[in-house]
Amino acid sequence: MASIDTLAAAKELQDAGFDPNQAEALARTVGKLESEHLATKTDLAGLRADLYRVALGIIGANAAITLGIVRFLG
Repeated sequence: MASIDTLAAAKELQDAGFDPNQAEALARTVGKLESEHLATKTDLAGLRADLYRVALGIIGANAAITLGIVRFLG
C-alpha cells in the first residue's frame, strides 16, 4: 500500500501558507488516519477467503433445500 509522505505533505501545506507546526500536525494526523482506516492487501485477502466460505455455504444450503423440495414434490 502506498503510504502518505508526511514530510512532503507538511512541506506542501507550508508552501500553501500553513504555519509549520500546523502543517506537521495535519500531515501526521492524515498519515495516522490512513494507516488506521485503509485496508491492506492482506486484509482484503482475508475478507475474500471469508466471502468464499460463506458463498460455498450458501450454495450448499441452496442445493440441500432444492433437493428436499424435489423429493417432497416428487
